[in-house]
Amino acid sequence: MTIIMKRIYLIGLIFLLGFPHIHAQQSDGTLTVMTYNLYRDFESNTQNSRIPEFAKVIASCNPDVVSLQEVRGIINLFQLSLATGLKGRRYNILPFYGIGMLWNSRLGKPVITSYELKALKDSKDKEARAFMVAEFKTFYFISTHFSLDERDRDRMVETIISFAQSVSKPVYLAGDLNVTPEDSAILKFKANNFILLSDPTQYTFRSNNPDRQLDLILVCPNQSEAPTIIDRGTTDFPKDYLVKLSDHLPYWVKVKN
Repeated sequence: MTIIMKRIYLIGLIFLLGFPHIHAQQSDGTLTVMTYNLYRDFESNTQNSRIPEFAKVIASCNPDVVSLQEVRGIINLFQLSLATGLKGRRYNILPFYGIGMLWNSRLGKPVITSYELKALKDSKDKEARAFMVAEFKTFYFISTHFSLDERDRDRMVETIISFAQSVSKPVYLAGDLNVTPEDSAILKFKANNFILLSDPTQYTFRSNNPDRQLDLILVCPNQSEAPTIIDRGTTDFPKDYLVKLSDHLPYWVKVKN
C-alpha cells in the first residue's frame, strides 16, 4: 500500500468513526432533496479542511439525494461521502473541479450519466457547464450548476427539458442555477411541466446576508401526480458557522409522493 493510499485509508477511518452518518430511513413515501454550493472565496483552496463541517450541515438536513456544486480537490467528494455515510459521484469540468451528487444507499445503486455543454464562443462565462443524471427505481435526480451567461443557461434549460420529456418517471432537479425564481429560465421550466419546490422567500445567497435565492429545487412529475411539500428550508446552524463554510446556504425540500 502506497503512502498516499495509507493516508486516504486513515482519513476514511477518521471520518467513519468520528461523524454521525445519515441513516437509512423506512420507506414512507417521502423524499428529501438538497442542494449545496461548497464554494468560499478564500485565497487558497481550503475546502478539504472544511469537509467535516460540510458533513455536519448535510447530515442535519437528513437528505436522500444531494446536489453539490464547486467540488474541488482530488478526494474531497470521497471524504464527504465517508463523513456523511452517503454514496457519491462527481463530474469534473476542469481538473479537480466540478459538480457532484450524494445519495442514500437505501435508494439503491443508480445509473449515472453526465452531460457537458461548452460555453458559446462569445459567452460572458467561459466555464463549461454540466449536469449529472441519476436514474433510481422510481425517479430521476439531476445535479447541476448553471452558467452566468443567459444564452448558455437557456441551452442548459432546453437540454434538461428535452431529457425530462423523454422519460416517464418524475425528474427532480437541484443545483445552483444562478438565477432567481422569477427569471425567464425558471418560467420556461414551469411552462414545460416543471414545478418549483423551493420557497422563493427563503434566500440562500450570499450566506452572510442573503437577499436572493439561487439554489433551487424543481420537479417534473411526468406521468405521476405532483408531490406534496412537507417541509423545506436551509438549516438551523448558526449564521457565523455557515458563513465560514460557503458563500451559499444549503437548501432542502422534503416531499411525499
